[in-house]
Formats: sequence, C-alpha cells, structure tokens
Amino acid sequence: MATSSKAFVIALLSVIICPLFLYIEVVAFLLADMITYEQGNPLIIKIASVVVVILICAVAVALPVTAFIMGKRARNFIRLSDTPIAGASKALAAQVIAGVVFAGAIIAQIFLILWAAGVCSLDGC
Repeated sequence: MATSSKAFVIALLSVIICPLFLYIEVVAFLLADMITYEQGNPLIIKIASVVVVILICAVAVALPVTAFIMGKRARNFIRLSDTPIAGASKALAAQVIAGVVFAGAIIAQIFLILWAAGVCSLDGC
C-alpha cells in the first residue's frame, strides 16, 4: 500500500475513532473528578485517574497528527521523485481531513480545560 493511501486510511480512521476517544475522555474526566473530590481516596489513585484522562487526550490528538505527518511525507516524496507517482491528491486529502479532525479535537480539549477550571459547563460557557 502506498504511503499516501496509508495516510488517507489513517485520516479516515481518525474521523471515526477521535470522537469516540473524546466521548471516553469526557466520561473519564467525570470519573476522575469524582475520584479526586473524595477525601478518602489515596493520592496515588487520584494521580492515576488524572493521568488516564491525559493519556486518552494524547491518543485522541495523536491519531490525526500522525495522519497529517504521513500525508506531508507522502506529498514530499511524490514531489521530489524523478518519476511520476500517483497519490498526491490522496496525501492532500489525508492532510485536510486530519487537519479538520485535529482542530475539532483541540477545540474539545480547550472546552475540557475550561470545564475543569469552572469557566464552562455542559450548558455552555
């Protein structure tokens, strides 16, 4: 499979998987909030619950970033090759899709940060 096709497939997978991870992150965020609020929980459990939320965030953001980087590398390889190679449009499409998904994931992360700070709620900001 060509590099541009791999980047395109990963970009399409990020469209499906990233919202799922964001939903899981919101649920984990709520659970981490309950865990950290409870006085009887040990400190290590509180830290572990926050780390889980951060890891889910990292995975949700890493998938579109990976697709974007793979699309960029594929476009550079196609542009610099001596022989004509097909797939530049797939690489560009992968970059565009990954950019849109990344922007949505970043907006969701900003909302969660504002939610944790008490500025926003599920009703809005």
